Amino acid sequence: MASSKNVRKRRTPGDFIQFIALSIIAGFLTAGILIPPTLGLGVAATSSINWFKNLPADMQDGPLSRPSTIYASDGKTKLASFYSQNRTEVKLDQISPNMRNAIIAVEDRTFYEHGAVSPIGIGRAVINNVLRPGNRQGASTLTQQYVNNLLIDQAVADGKEASTLGANKGMLDKVKEMKLAISMEQNKSKDEILEGYLNIVNLGGSNYGVEAASQYYWGKSAKDLTVAQAATLAGMVQSPNYYRPDVNPETSKERRNVVLGTMLRDGKITEDQYNSAITEDMNLDIHRTQNGCSTAEGAAYFCDYVLASVYQDEHFGATPEERQKNLYRAGYEIVSTMNAGAQNDAKKAVENTQPSDNNPDDVNTAMVSVEPGTGKVIAMAQNSRFDEPKDENDHSASMFNYSVDLKDGGTSGFQPGSTFKPVVLAEWIREGKGINAVIDGTSLHYPADHVWKAKCMEGGGFRSKGDEGNGWSFQNAEGGYQKWDTVAYGLKNSINSFLYSMASQVDLCGVEDVAKDLRIHKADGSGVAYEKTQLASLIGTQPVSPLTMATAFATFAADGKYCEPSPIQEVKDRRGNTVTKFEAKCDQALDKDTARGVNAVLKQVLVDGSAWRRGIDLPDASAAKTGTTDNSTQTWTVGYTRGLSTASWVGNLAKGSRSLNELNIGGERREYVDGALYAGGQWQQFMKAQAKNFNTDKFPEPSEKVKGTQK
Repeated sequence: MASSKNVRKRRTPGDFIQFIALSIIAGFLTAGILIPPTLGLGVAATSSINWFKNLPADMQDGPLSRPSTIYASDGKTKLASFYSQNRTEVKLDQISPNMRNAIIAVEDRTFYEHGAVSPIGIGRAVINNVLRPGNRQGASTLTQQYVNNLLIDQAVADGKEASTLGANKGMLDKVKEMKLAISMEQNKSKDEILEGYLNIVNLGGSNYGVEAASQYYWGKSAKDLTVAQAATLAGMVQSPNYYRPDVNPETSKERRNVVLGTMLRDGKITEDQYNSAITEDMNLDIHRTQNGCSTAEGAAYFCDYVLASVYQDEHFGATPEERQKNLYRAGYEIVSTMNAGAQNDAKKAVENTQPSDNNPDDVNTAMVSVEPGTGKVIAMAQNSRFDEPKDENDHSASMFNYSVDLKDGGTSGFQPGSTFKPVVLAEWIREGKGINAVIDGTSLHYPADHVWKAKCMEGGGFRSKGDEGNGWSFQNAEGGYQKWDTVAYGLKNSINSFLYSMASQVDLCGVEDVAKDLRIHKADGSGVAYEKTQLASLIGTQPVSPLTMATAFATFAADGKYCEPSPIQEVKDRRGNTVTKFEAKCDQALDKDTARGVNAVLKQVLVDGSAWRRGIDLPDASAAKTGTTDNSTQTWTVGYTRGLSTASWVGNLAKGSRSLNELNIGGERREYVDGALYAGGQWQQFMKAQAKNFNTDKFPEPSEKVKGTQK
């Protein structure tokens, strides 16, 4: 029998594959891939080395996706957060040693001993993956895992699917990952890499990083994690959603116990700690992180208006899609103009008029306030919750913001009624006529041959045949007001016959100019909310948003200075750099004397005019105008001080031209509902609570000419 030494062993296919696998590893060694960065890359210049060196050697390790947050104007009161990845970055010393030990024990036990890549791990994985392609193994160190997570994060930020990365990498992708890992370890310490990894790794659902995960699962900081809790999180890294303790508790516990075993094996915990932790219940205390405007509760519609502004602002990206992506990933700190106290009072006022949780007749209410002279939007509320209605009978919810234009998430608007009349008054004053001029308020009809002045039209005017072809006819809301009296009297009592008497004496193209200067536009964006040849539009038939009216009346309060409304005070990015900062965008829409003349008339409305019951104890420092459309479909009070302009609306959104008369509003039914009743009531409640917190100086008096009797 021959000696065993001299017997040639038969080669198998497996031996050949193993040889190839080892050759690949040797090739990596030759290229310097597996050499720890501390040893350098001093090897011969071969083609493989050159190819390897030409691979990318640097990458950005941030910024990671971070939630953006909207705050009230104090910069402290949080309204809502927006995120695709819920993450709170923390320093390594703010992470429990239990967590650090657990992740190293289960993912890379020699992390502090090897370089960016592990030769032993690569050898084991390559051989396994060649021999057993259906049961692949990874070979990634924590550094490589960190690099891979950064690549995934960047890919997602670029609009790619995360599922196309990670375990589906080919050999070339893996080598590139190794090169980047080597570069990272040349530029970062092991502690910095571990810190980065623990802040980026997914730990179930939208929770990224150990701080966010710790807060979600147990409501505590990552620095306070126990041994068992740390092992639970470390065990999730392998398959974050499969091992979620709130989804698969038993599977998660089994995986946790595996991690505890590795910690015991490596001397990271004692036998007693192991025995205690392995019998410990999960003791979950789920703290779901609020996301989106629906969590802003009473300020949800203000929040939604902020979002609409972000999506239309190029400071946040070149396109609406890019702006939305940045909102959910860039970690913006958005300080709004919303005054938290004013917002609370506005919400109380609209709910007091008609509670959203008990609204059998589906009556809608809204209120919005702006600051004259700046355009800052102070408050915005309505009697609904920000949500989709459950069914057609659910009147408590709406995704429409009643206060803003269609493009801002609002509606196509509501007829403003007599709140448009101050526009005609402003043109009256601009033409040199006095507010105390006595005019004929007796007529309810203008014949078809009456020429209405319109200098911008061919011939300088037009005739109105009316609906019946015999001229323009209309009604006053109440009888007994057809008489001769002053312009101021007619306006403060909101008498239509006085309004049309004024309109018959002014240039209706001038009225259009005033409406344009005050930016009184249709809520659907289709143009100015006034049609000069449609005489009905003089008493407010073109639909507008409450914000448009609040801003227009703020112009009167600010001595004729119109300021574009804005809900954003300042925005900073995650590094504290200013993205955009509020700057008032204003122009002189009316001359001061005209605005002061309007104020002189409208302040009488709250004293002895149509809203005499709605005064706020500031007779010389507050002004208002009521509005009631035909059949009491929409009702308004828009009023102001020098520091706060508020539009209050009570009406119909879904019910079209339905009358408010005899409806259940706040638990009562009224035969006749006008602008002073419910809209005026909630305006008064809000302004009594908030006006004193803003400028309440008396309105400056207009000139003697404006107060004159000429016409």
